[in-house]
Amino acid sequence: MNNILFFTVVFLFSGNLLARDTTTGRSDSVNVNMKPELTISKCKASEVVIDGILDEPVWETCNTATDFVEIEPGDNLPASVKTDVKMTYDEDNLYVAFICYDDRMSKLRVNLTDRDKMYQDDFVGILIDTYNDHKQAYEIFLNPFGIQGDGIWTKQGEEMNFDMLYEAEAKIYKDKWIVELAVPFKSIRFPDKDEQQWGVHIIRTRPRESRTQFSWAKVSRDNSEFLSQAGIIKGFKKLKKGKQLELLPFVLGSQFGYREDGSDPGSKFINEKIKGDLGIGVKYGFSSNLTGEISINPDFSQVESDAAQISVNSSSAVFYPEKRPFFLDGANIFKSYIDVVYTRMLNNPLYTAKLIGKIDDIDVGYLMGYDQNTPFIVPGKYGSDFILTDLKSFGNALRLRKSLKGSSYIGFIGTDHETGDSYNRVVGLDGSFNFAGKYYFNWQALGYFTKELNDSAIYSNSTAINSVGNDAGFNGESLSGFGGTFALVRSSRNWNGEVFLNIAPPEARRELGYMSKNDFRELGMWHGYTIYPHNSVFLRIEPNFNTGVQYSYDGKIKEQWLVPQFYIQFKHQINLSGGYLAINNENYYDVYHKNVNRGWLNININTSSFVTGGAFYELGKYIVRFEEPSYIGWGFNAEAWMTIKPINNLVLENNYSYFELSKEKSAEKLYSGYIFRNKTSFQFTRRFFLRLVMQYDSFNRSFDIDPLFSYKWNPFTIFYIGSTHNLADIGKSQNHGRFLETQRQFFAKFQYLFKM
Repeated sequence: MNNILFFTVVFLFSGNLLARDTTTGRSDSVNVNMKPELTISKCKASEVVIDGILDEPVWETCNTATDFVEIEPGDNLPASVKTDVKMTYDEDNLYVAFICYDDRMSKLRVNLTDRDKMYQDDFVGILIDTYNDHKQAYEIFLNPFGIQGDGIWTKQGEEMNFDMLYEAEAKIYKDKWIVELAVPFKSIRFPDKDEQQWGVHIIRTRPRESRTQFSWAKVSRDNSEFLSQAGIIKGFKKLKKGKQLELLPFVLGSQFGYREDGSDPGSKFINEKIKGDLGIGVKYGFSSNLTGEISINPDFSQVESDAAQISVNSSSAVFYPEKRPFFLDGANIFKSYIDVVYTRMLNNPLYTAKLIGKIDDIDVGYLMGYDQNTPFIVPGKYGSDFILTDLKSFGNALRLRKSLKGSSYIGFIGTDHETGDSYNRVVGLDGSFNFAGKYYFNWQALGYFTKELNDSAIYSNSTAINSVGNDAGFNGESLSGFGGTFALVRSSRNWNGEVFLNIAPPEARRELGYMSKNDFRELGMWHGYTIYPHNSVFLRIEPNFNTGVQYSYDGKIKEQWLVPQFYIQFKHQINLSGGYLAINNENYYDVYHKNVNRGWLNININTSSFVTGGAFYELGKYIVRFEEPSYIGWGFNAEAWMTIKPINNLVLENNYSYFELSKEKSAEKLYSGYIFRNKTSFQFTRRFFLRLVMQYDSFNRSFDIDPLFSYKWNPFTIFYIGSTHNLADIGKSQNHGRFLETQRQFFAKFQYLFKM
């Protein structure tokens, strides 16, 4: 604790002592006020044809963004290749032409892939901050084949599952490649003003010896406000508002089959009747700022199964990322420092609705759903349990976030989850305040209010959670508590760090969010110092460490840790990182385990355009959590991944994970196992592909095979046909083969977007 307080004082009062780059003996020389501007002119409707050929007269007369600089790995150096970007607009669209010159066209990296799968290629694109408030930007990127990638950029991270409608075509020439882009104004939100002024970053990525990035605007590494350094495009006048009605009906057919006894090859395989289903989504743009959407009887099944995770020795519910398109649009608005909204807790809704957008300088998000198969994550002192039920529930989430000066904001978040006469309500305030240039105070305070279900048959746990006598089971108790997170952050070119306090009372539950455990107060910090050698081997070196202590509400130490780490970026697109749990002490169910030390290494290699991959290896001591009492064992965790692209429209993605745990070093194994997953995709054209996922899980002795054919006219008009097959590994004998199919499903789905 004393060490943490000492470093906190250093963090608060050191000012700019480390602001200078010791490798060069100079401070960052970039003038962050040098933001380029471009005045955009209006063209006639239909004057631009999106074909990758710039033969329309308007391209000769419109203004051009040029004089790009290299921002990675160079620090605002003159670009080694030329990039010109032209812009114009008409009543309906913003038009952009990217002209990417190259003196080594034979080294161009380009693949024919599905949407959003082109980020290892050469690509170019634009980030559009339509409100010019430095909070959020639309991302649109394209590779030399015109493969589209899009997302939402925020300071908290990129949401790359976001999809929008736009048109693009590309062509490759002897000395350059060109992309033409048309972005409908109805696809984006912007202020309700007669004249618009947008912040714009234009970025080109060129992976060769290093993964080089060029930017129209200079970007200072000593300024973490990326969007505040964007260039400006102006000249838009009286743009059409984003009002429009969209209908997204779907039809689904499926057949499910299962074996009566999954371990008996002779048992009957039952095929259920073919089932059909209909549903519809309705979206309406109330203005250029605000969009409402409702989905009735939505199909929220996933066309690709979740990758299996090794959780044998884990004490917490597994977290799976959201993949369903309805919840991905606007997901960034519901993000906060704590996972208050985790949309996978709306598991199988009969209907859902949401309102997303902006009113003046306030981001607005509202989400509701009626769930037919309600899941619960019940957190406790040492982990959390996942329960899936057939109960019906109603969930609501409201998010408001008011922009303040710069990247600062203050927000409100609230959720309400009702199941019968029980409820869970979480309300809170959060914010970020930037001061003294490089410092931020990020915080979130939450109140938890729960009236449990009164049904021990669903969840029974008599473990006391507080001094009042409440227990963890579902027995109709009323619980309330207050918690949150508070962090002082420094972000700069060289020295970055954070001092944080996290609080979760034993009564805390988030039924519409994710919570791995509760009953703790945690104080910690991390610091890192980045060096830019710029020699023939290294591009970036970052030693760092994090340390902290965690107490339970009864005053006992739960965890103590000190973790020195490093990150090294080499030339040739090779990254190496590692760390060591030098101090790792933990109280697990009243057994205090000391010196649970282990170390790890992680490497990524993207040198070749044909094969990329990497590996992770962790070795040392682990707490054996599935035995009582728990004790310290010895184990290792290994993972390897490799992506092979033998031709430019075939991709083989392979991932292998292995975990082994023993009672002690070189002693009896408690368990060992692996998961292997292969995803093979063949892209016939930009619009349709064939994909096959195969996964073997030795822990569950199961083998999954999921073929899928997909045709995408756009991200929303889609036809799928595929199947899922679950096979049990029962072992080979004279009477039967090794694998026995226990479940399967055939399905076909068609949905079509109508725009009115």
